[in-house]
Amino acid sequence: MSAIPTHAELTESLGSLFVLTSPQGYAVKARLSSAPSGVPMDDDYACYQARFDLPTGIQFLQDIYRVSAPDGRAWDLFATPARPSAEGLACPCIVVHVPKPAPQQAAESPQ
Repeated sequence: MSAIPTHAELTESLGSLFVLTSPQGYAVKARLSSAPSGVPMDDDYACYQARFDLPTGIQFLQDIYRVSAPDGRAWDLFATPARPSAEGLACPCIVVHVPKPAPQQAAESPQ
């Protein structure tokens, strides 16, 4: 299990149902509605988001949630309430800032 999902993992899972579990143990299925790129804190970082649509009438507060993917992978991630969906559903949002991988050095060819 990785500490956080990659942007590729999230974009491949768009539309899937994840289980979000609160620290108090309350769990709800939420649809991953978008995983846009975000604005990184500087040139050494990449940024992306995960936005979930909660079921009608469910609200989540800002907190750390256990986010479980359909394939069993799970992460403890900080989520904050974001603007509701066009349908009026509550949308917790997770923002990820990760260091960019170091550039690969070109292998020197023998002369």
